Amino acid sequence: MKNKVKANQSGLTLLEVLIAMVILSISLILLLNMAMVALDGNDWSNKTTIATQLIQEKLEQLRNSSNPISGGDTALGVVRSWTVSNVGNHLRRVDICVTWEDIRANTMADTMTTFIKTDSV
Repeated sequence: MKNKVKANQSGLTLLEVLIAMVILSISLILLLNMAMVALDGNDWSNKTTIATQLIQEKLEQLRNSSNPISGGDTALGVVRSWTVSNVGNHLRRVDICVTWEDIRANTMADTMTTFIKTDSV
């Protein structure tokens, strides 16, 4: 007896395997891109939160100071500067600016201006 080859053999052809690998590769590349976007967003969010906290911290220090003066410092990779100026009787204007570099080395900045009532001029 001769072995007869069935025409309806099940299995995957080489072409089907190659197409599946291309689809899988494209999917993985898109997932990698989404991961990079998420990392950029997380870095931006983290640095913005730190900058905002440093602004709030300096504002509280200046409010509690009897004679606040202008200055600057650096903390956690964020450069912070502040300017205090008299604008009227018992009123001081405070400008606080923070700058930092994001994950792509772009300089980012955030500022806040407020007024502090004092007992002395």
